[in-house]
Amino acid sequence: MSYQVQAADGLTVLGLSTRASNANPAGIGDLWRRFHSLGSQKIVTARLGETVYGIYCEYESDADGAYTVVIGCAVPPETEVSEEMKKAGMKKIDIAAGNFAVYRVEGELPQAVFNTWASIWQTPFDRRYQADFDRYGEDGSVTVHVGVR
Repeated sequence: MSYQVQAADGLTVLGLSTRASNANPAGIGDLWRRFHSLGSQKIVTARLGETVYGIYCEYESDADGAYTVVIGCAVPPETEVSEEMKKAGMKKIDIAAGNFAVYRVEGELPQAVFNTWASIWQTPFDRRYQADFDRYGEDGSVTVHVGVR
């Protein structure tokens, strides 16, 4: 599976969150179902567009440890997260600018995303383990961005 390393600007995303791991990924599917049942992008009122992001961050260690998953939309960095939003499981994540190995996902979702990540785990990157993300574009395109040094 091929990829291109690209420099990317920083990004702030607000959305629903949970903890997960590659050994126990069921929580990610549950989070996606919750996101869609609550109205998808509409739950992020301060969103800058309709693009949806699946963020993987706050890594305990590496691909074998637990991490936080946030599904949401890009928002202005100064967006406030109220206590009510936090109680509902929402979290704001700032993704630092940097280099990302970018994979174009092709095939039927969500299996094509799973297959892409399976390939990534087998690739000997010098990963940053700060924040990686799936980008679900308004045009239907899907890309996976893996932070690399």
